[in-house]
Amino acid sequence: MRYRPVTFFVLAFALSWLPWFGAAWFSRRPDGLVPNLALQLTGLLGPFLSALLLLRGPQWRDFADRLIALRRLNWLYLPVTLLVMPLAAIAAVWISVRLGHSATQLDLIPNLAGMIPIMVLAPLIEELGWRGYGVDALRAHYGMRRATFLFAALWALWHWPLFLIAGSYQNDLLRMNPLYVANFFVSVIPAAIIANWLYWKHRRFIPAAILFHFMLDAVAESFAIEQFTKCLISALFIAVAAAIMLLDRKAFAEGPRDFVAQ
Repeated sequence: MRYRPVTFFVLAFALSWLPWFGAAWFSRRPDGLVPNLALQLTGLLGPFLSALLLLRGPQWRDFADRLIALRRLNWLYLPVTLLVMPLAAIAAVWISVRLGHSATQLDLIPNLAGMIPIMVLAPLIEELGWRGYGVDALRAHYGMRRATFLFAALWALWHWPLFLIAGSYQNDLLRMNPLYVANFFVSVIPAAIIANWLYWKHRRFIPAAILFHFMLDAVAESFAIEQFTKCLISALFIAVAAAIMLLDRKAFAEGPRDFVAQ
C-alpha cells in the first residue's frame, strides 16, 4: 500500500501536458476553439486521473474519509483559509493605488459570469489529485519541509505548457512582460507552502484545500487587479509563508509520515 510519488507526478505531468500541447496547436487554428477548450479541460484532469490510477486498498478508504468527514475541519483555521488571499489582495491594491496605479482594481471584471465555471472546476479537479494522492505521497517519503518545497516546485512547473496556449491567462502574461511570467511561477511557491500548511492543520481535509485554492483563483480572476499589484500580492504571500514557517517550526520540522499506514 506504499505511496509512489515518482509514478504519480510522471503520470500527472504526462496526462496534463500531452492534452495541453494539443490545445496549444489547436489554439492557433481558426477552427480550433472547441478542441482547444476540450483539451485544456482534459489536461486539468491529469492529477486526479493519476490519483485514481494509484490509490489502493486502505488509501481509497482514507481518500473517501478525507473527502467527506467534516470532523477533520479545523474551525480555528477556517478564517485563515478564507481570508488570506482577500486580505493580501486588498493590502496590495492599497499599496498599488498609493504608488499611482488605478483605484478601480477592486471592481468586478465585465465577463465574471463566464469565469465562474473554471473558478469552481479548477480547484476542485486539481485538489482531488494533489491532495488526494500527490502531497501525501511526498509526505510519506519526506519530512514536511522538503515535501512542501518539492510539491511547490512541481506544481509551478506543471503549469508550464499553459503558456503555449494562445488566449490563455498564462500566454497573455508572456505577451505582456517576462517579469509577470516570473511572478506567476514565484507566486506558486508561497501559495503551495500556505496550502500545504493549511491542509495538514485541517487534518488533511480535502475540501479545505479546495476552498483555499478557490479563494486564490476567485480573488485573482474576479477583480480588475493589475499585474503590478499581483506582484505585490506575491511579495505579501512570501512574507506570510515565511512567517508561518518561522512561527510553526515544529510542524515543518516533522519527518516523513505515512498517514494510511498509521
